[in-house]
Amino acid sequence: IGVTAIAPSSAFLSLINKVNPSLCEYAEAQEDQVLKIRLDVGQVQMKDGKPFITGNRLGIDNLLLQLHGKEIANPKHAKLPGADGPNPQLSSGPKSLEVVNQGSYIDLTGTRSIKLEDGAWEMIWRNNARAGALICAFNLAEEVKRNDAEIPKGRFYLTFPLWTSDSLNELRERKAKAEERATDAIERHEREVRLMQETNNPLMKAMHFRNACKAHEDLDYSGYRSYQKMPLERDMIHLEADVHLCSLGTIWTKKEGWFQDHVLLGSVTASLGMRDDLEKMSSVAEGKEPAALKDLHP
Repeated sequence: IGVTAIAPSSAFLSLINKVNPSLCEYAEAQEDQVLKIRLDVGQVQMKDGKPFITGNRLGIDNLLLQLHGKEIANPKHAKLPGADGPNPQLSSGPKSLEVVNQGSYIDLTGTRSIKLEDGAWEMIWRNNARAGALICAFNLAEEVKRNDAEIPKGRFYLTFPLWTSDSLNELRERKAKAEERATDAIERHEREVRLMQETNNPLMKAMHFRNACKAHEDLDYSGYRSYQKMPLERDMIHLEADVHLCSLGTIWTKKEGWFQDHVLLGSVTASLGMRDDLEKMSSVAEGKEPAALKDLHP
């Protein structure tokens, strides 16, 4: 009798590569959600898990996106890292995204608009993971550049962390406890180092040295460094279905080639848009005067 053996690695991957059972609900609940976006482009350095722009910067303002959680994206949409990647089962699938306003920036020639095409978005959330991600994908028709700050022509992404209220509160509590342990360890380490330097007794020096090493070990195991990289204290956007989106995200692309390494291009800031924003943009596009401005004429 033949027996089919399952490789341990395959069994392990099938166990961990399961999607959050509420993911489709989370994504569909964002039907017609409007996000106001600002891009901050430049050379990026990461500090404590957060992107910081160095050198020349390029700001792109007034980008307005509308998410459609119940509509599948156009088949020609820009490829998404989840739905079109190695683990599509962890994605909500490609969702329709409307660029209501393209956004603009200023260079030596004046104000210029960007041209985003083939937009799509998705949520990625692994089962039992406390955080997920919302990712928007676009094809940029023309390079956007000022000095050495640029977004090259082609595909690029905006990524924002996601939490539920429960997972966010749990992580904030764990972070607070980790910081308490870290603070205690740092104080003990400083005290033991000071006592070691003050005593002339070799045995006491050895004891304080051992205690200082133990405090340093406790600091390493406190977990505070891991929580430092999580933007848990930043402003959150409360979306539908009790999902919280971090207002700070990253702009990135992939290098062409076999390995397709990720390249950070800058940071992105989001805020919650309103129906009024859509009406204003629609009025401008049609050449009409927004209702809010009609009473301003003499």
